[in-house]
Amino acid sequence: MATFTSTSTRITISGTYKAFTGDSGSTTTVVQYASGDAPATGDAGRFLLWKVDASATGTWQVRYIESATATTVTVTDGGFGSAPPVGAAFVISTNLDDIDAAYADTIVRSQGRSFQIRDRDFELSGGAFLADVNASISSVGTSASSFAGTYPIANGCVLQLGRLIGGEASDSTETIGGCQLLMDVLSNNTLMFTTAASAAALGPVLNLYGCLVESFGTGGLMFIRSPGPMRIIGCVMDGPMGGRLYSDASELVDTRFSGNGSGAVAWSLGAAFTRPIANAFFFQNNTAIKAFQGFTGSFSDCTFSATNTQIIDSSGAFSALLFEFVDCTTFLDAAISNNRGQFEQAKSINYVVADASGTGLNNVKVAVYDTDGDIQGSLQTSLSGTVPAINARFFRKDHGAAAVDKSPFDIRIRKYGYTYLGFQSAVSEPIKQEIRLADNLDIVLSRSDATALTGISIDFATNTLTITEDHNTQNLYDYYQRQLEYDAKLAFPESWVRAADLFNMDDWDVIVDGCTYTGDMTTTGTITLANGAIVAGTRTDSGGTRTITTLTLTGLQTNTEVRVYGAGTTTELAGVENSSTTFTTTLEASSVDIVVHALGYEYQKIAGADTSADLTLPIQQRFDRNYRNP
Repeated sequence: MATFTSTSTRITISGTYKAFTGDSGSTTTVVQYASGDAPATGDAGRFLLWKVDASATGTWQVRYIESATATTVTVTDGGFGSAPPVGAAFVISTNLDDIDAAYADTIVRSQGRSFQIRDRDFELSGGAFLADVNASISSVGTSASSFAGTYPIANGCVLQLGRLIGGEASDSTETIGGCQLLMDVLSNNTLMFTTAASAAALGPVLNLYGCLVESFGTGGLMFIRSPGPMRIIGCVMDGPMGGRLYSDASELVDTRFSGNGSGAVAWSLGAAFTRPIANAFFFQNNTAIKAFQGFTGSFSDCTFSATNTQIIDSSGAFSALLFEFVDCTTFLDAAISNNRGQFEQAKSINYVVADASGTGLNNVKVAVYDTDGDIQGSLQTSLSGTVPAINARFFRKDHGAAAVDKSPFDIRIRKYGYTYLGFQSAVSEPIKQEIRLADNLDIVLSRSDATALTGISIDFATNTLTITEDHNTQNLYDYYQRQLEYDAKLAFPESWVRAADLFNMDDWDVIVDGCTYTGDMTTTGTITLANGAIVAGTRTDSGGTRTITTLTLTGLQTNTEVRVYGAGTTTELAGVENSSTTFTTTLEASSVDIVVHALGYEYQKIAGADTSADLTLPIQQRFDRNYRNP
């Protein structure tokens, strides 16, 4: 049984109500008794503490006792995280009724579940474990000097008020049986629970679940220092108080912080918690958060009301400190008091991607980029339609620098065979949860066939396309769509636009080398033909528009000499020494002069033939009456 002692300023609870070791056969909900203080039926309604690792309070687990016998203890609230092994160490909690029984109507006055500790604070020592539900505790810290300690809780002790369904470190948020804790102090900057200024492996466990914690502030400001795990979940923390939590096992979720009218105390971090500070609501405070030294913190879905005088006091921040705010109230640079520390604000993007019928798609690639082209988080790939969350940063403030706006975001969603989506999103725009991708009916080749195409090289870094084998618009389109799907290519937007046989290449440079490309092409860059290459179509670049057309002459005598010149010039564009009965060539000229001559036939010249489109001319060659066969 725990012992209770009292002075004029303090009640001290020392030791444990019951402690025992577990036997074989224990499960997550039923613990078998082996040795020590035997449990009993009357222990139902207390709490059971499992010291998972006796040297690290961050691993300890507390559960509400549903029932007990002389040999077993059955717990609820989701049970322990795993089945305790043989020899596991357990402690059953002391409760407020135990204290009341020791000091009823003398030091402690009770009415129902309301307990008033007269003119005293309370202390836990010697491994004490105090826990209760649905109670109200009123007490006063009597230390009269600044930065003195009150309500001391020693290393290895546990204080829990209220219940958490699901237990510690399980992202649990459901609380029941919360308590009211009314505390007053006599001096400014009174240190609550401990005076420690760093984390401790055996630091005390402070669990407040579904509680109302009020500081009257009649005598000064309260400041909670927690070297061990402190979990504040589903609570209201009201009044002139603050705290610094040093253990990474601490949790701060679903809690309201209000009524702190002094900037001398506020809530600050001494560790990076295992999960973000989530769904906290700060209002009517002089300062909501203090940025302290080099400690990092993540905040998710937190609300900062305009009634706060300032959001962050960064006067004590080192250059290494980084705070990240995801899906929180957006704030400006002016909400940070000093030009110290690093701060980021981001919005989470949580997509589900499906086909046109709503069926989730696998292997859809999603990437988000800021205004500098830097990827946010990392490239993500869907599984059954679900895309892992991407935190897109829109606000960045570096130590000693002004804040920078990194929005809007460029969002790219790609899967071969489906229509590519690329769009911008402002911070103020809601994120659409489901994205449906339409089939890309312009793609002909399978993914593997598109991958296997050769003679096409796309250099996204230099905006250069090189074609070295005969291809057409369709091949180039399918190959381009496949290349865009590669991880490294999501950094680049889809800038080419196809309309039937026309490809608009944006500002790219194009090289066609030693082959024929069939189709129309336009770019504000340059199109270069090398080694007799041909673009069989209209091509437009920075040098103007040129169209490749076909000129066909039919009805020729064999061995006819054909010469084609630019209209009105002596520049030969095409020709042959000894033709067959048909002559065909491709041209870029809109009009040409054609010369036809064969031995024994009259010389012919066709001036200004219109070759702006494909042209076929039948040739009638007449005998040369003056010709004499030698």
